[in-house]
Amino acid sequence: MKKRLRALLFALSLGVLALVLAVRLSQRGTTFLGARLADAEQLAALQASPQVSGEDCILHWNGAVLPYDSAQGAYCVPQPAGGETRGNLSSSWGDIYLPAEHWGGDMTAAMREGTLLPVYVSDGSRWCELFAYVSGMPALVVKTQESVPVQRDPEVVGATMAAQPFAYNYGTVTLFWPEGNQREEVVKSRLEWHWRGNASFFAQKKSYRLNLLDGKGRESTESLLGLGDSDGWILLNLATDATRVRDKVALDIWAEMAAAYEFDPPGTTMEYVELYLDDTYLGVYGLCRPVNRKSLALSKKDRLYKWRQASMITDEDFTMLEQKESLEWLNRLEVVWPNSWQNGLWEPLRKYTDTLYTPGSLPADWETIEHTVNLDNLVDMALYKQFTCAVDNLMQNQYLLKKNEDGLFYRLPWDLNYTFGDTHEGLFGRDFDILVVPDMELDALYAADPGRTKALVAARWKELRETVLDVEAVTARMQEATRYLEATGAWRRDYALWKENEAYRGLSENRTLPLTETIGFLQRHTRFLDGYMADYTPPSREGFDVLPQ
Repeated sequence: MKKRLRALLFALSLGVLALVLAVRLSQRGTTFLGARLADAEQLAALQASPQVSGEDCILHWNGAVLPYDSAQGAYCVPQPAGGETRGNLSSSWGDIYLPAEHWGGDMTAAMREGTLLPVYVSDGSRWCELFAYVSGMPALVVKTQESVPVQRDPEVVGATMAAQPFAYNYGTVTLFWPEGNQREEVVKSRLEWHWRGNASFFAQKKSYRLNLLDGKGRESTESLLGLGDSDGWILLNLATDATRVRDKVALDIWAEMAAAYEFDPPGTTMEYVELYLDDTYLGVYGLCRPVNRKSLALSKKDRLYKWRQASMITDEDFTMLEQKESLEWLNRLEVVWPNSWQNGLWEPLRKYTDTLYTPGSLPADWETIEHTVNLDNLVDMALYKQFTCAVDNLMQNQYLLKKNEDGLFYRLPWDLNYTFGDTHEGLFGRDFDILVVPDMELDALYAADPGRTKALVAARWKELRETVLDVEAVTARMQEATRYLEATGAWRRDYALWKENEAYRGLSENRTLPLTETIGFLQRHTRFLDGYMADYTPPSREGFDVLPQ
C-alpha cells in the first residue's frame, strides 16, 4: 500500500513539473523581456482605440527609465551582448506590446545594426507607438539638474583655455549593466560632473569626471562595472583613436604586468560604456576608476604624485611650492596623496628629479639610483612604453609612487591615447617603425653604468616578450575589443556620430591608424625593438623638444 502511494505521489509530482514547464515554455514563446509579443491581429485590435503621441509615455527597464537618444527619438534597451535577455520592460501608463515580427526572433543582427524597433503601448482606451534599439554595451545616463559656471585660473590653465566655458554640474547618474549584474539591478546615484583634462577644452567629444554623492551631497562609494569601489570616476573620450581600442588594450597590458610582478603597481583599467547626457547620445567612452589612495591601498606615509605635462620643474619651483603649501604646480604636476598639506610634501619628488631628471648635472651613480627607485619597475615601465610606443608619456602622463615601507619610487602609466602608432602633429615626420621613445629614468641608469644597463634591458625585454608583451596575444586583445564594439551596435552608433576622426580638433592635428594598420605597425615596430633591445643604447631626443637634449 505504501509503495503504491509513493508511486502515485511521484507520478503526480512529475505531472505538476511537466505542467509548470509547459506554462513557462508557452510564456517564453509569447513574451519578451516581460512584455507581450503581439502578432498582426493583436496589434490591429489595440489600434482600434485612439492613437496618442506618446510624449508622456516613458519606457523603463526593471523600473528605471531607459536611456533616450533624442536625435533618433528612440530608447536604448541594454542587454547582454551574448544573446541572453534579462529584466522586464514597462511603461509609465500602459501595457507594452512588442511586434513579434521585429522582436520575436534572434536579436543578434538587430543589436549589431542598431535597428530601430517599434514598441506599442496601450491601456485599453488609447495607444501610442514608440521606438527602441537593443544595445549589448552598458549604458551610463547622466541627468543635469543644476550647473554652476566657474572661471578657470589663467595662470594655471592658460588664458585661451580659461576663457572656455566650464561648470560644475549636479544631477543624477544611472548605470545599466544587464550583462554583469546578476541581480538585474541598475546603479543610481546623485553626482557632480565636469569636463576633465586639458584636451577637453578643444575636443568636440569631451572627457568627464564623475563624483558620486549621497542625498546630503557627501561622497558616495559605488562599484561600477566590476572595477572596484570608488566615489570618483573618469570617462575617457577615446577621441583621438580611430580604433577605439588603444586605451583599453594599453591599460590591460599594464594590468597584466602588475598582476604578474609585485614591483609593478596596478594602474587603472577601463570598461566600455555608451554615454547619454541629458537625452543626448554622446558615443562610446571608457569608464575608469582613478588611481588614488584607495586603488593602491596607500598608507598615511606613502606619497603619490601625478605628472600631467612634460615641463621640467626647477629647484626654485619646489621651494615655492613648499612655501605656499601647495598641492599643485600649475596644471603640470600634483600631489595625489596625501590630499592635505604636510611639511616636506614635495621633498621626495625633489630628490627624485635631482637624481633622474636634472639636466646639466653630473650623472647619478648606480647606488644612488638604486636607493631612489625600484630598478625592476624602472626598467619595466620603460620597456612597456617602448612596446606600446607611448609617445605622449615621456616624463608626463605617469604616476610616481613613493612607498614608505622601502623608501623607493615606483612608476605607473596614465593617459595612453597616443600609442600603437597614433601621434600628434609634432611627430608626423618620424618613422614610427624604428622609433624608440626616450625615457628619462632609463637614460639616467644607462649613464650610471652602460654595460650593466644593457644586460638588464636585454634580459628583461626577452622575458617580457615571451610573456606579457606577446604580439599575437596583444593583437587578439585588439581584435576581441573590436568584435565586442561591433557586436553590441555601439561601434556603428559612435561612428555615425563622430566618424573616424571628428571627435577631436584641438591645438594640434593627430594621426590615427585603423585596426589593420595598427596591427601591422605593432608587428614591424616590435621586430625592430627585438634587435634594438638586445644591445640597448639611449635613443636620440631630437624632435622631443620638451626634454633636455
